[in-house]
Amino acid sequence: MVKSLNRNNLSEKKQFFIDTIAKFCDKCGNPYNKNDLEIIQDNNISSIIHFSCPKCKSNHIATFFKPIGISNRMPINTDLDVNEIGRYAAMKETSVDEILEIYLYLKEREKILL
Repeated sequence: MVKSLNRNNLSEKKQFFIDTIAKFCDKCGNPYNKNDLEIIQDNNISSIIHFSCPKCKSNHIATFFKPIGISNRMPINTDLDVNEIGRYAAMKETSVDEILEIYLYLKEREKILL
């Protein structure tokens, strides 16, 4: 998280996001509680929230834009856990040179093993 939150403030923010963005899982309809979401990033402009359904195991990421009070939520299929998502969300953007370097590296290989 970008900002540190005390326990009471964190609990209030989580409840706000449940009330404002998603009270129920889109996939199975199970109601969310505060333990089902993590605030990945929080600043003065926006918040990124990860919702995880304990019943059907579906995951959603939501972005809440504070100045205009609008949110966007989408399902996420990934093998990353919420801590990894937060770590990658806080990274600086990838430059065009870095992308080109990876492209050229991969282009030289006959096959790529994952």
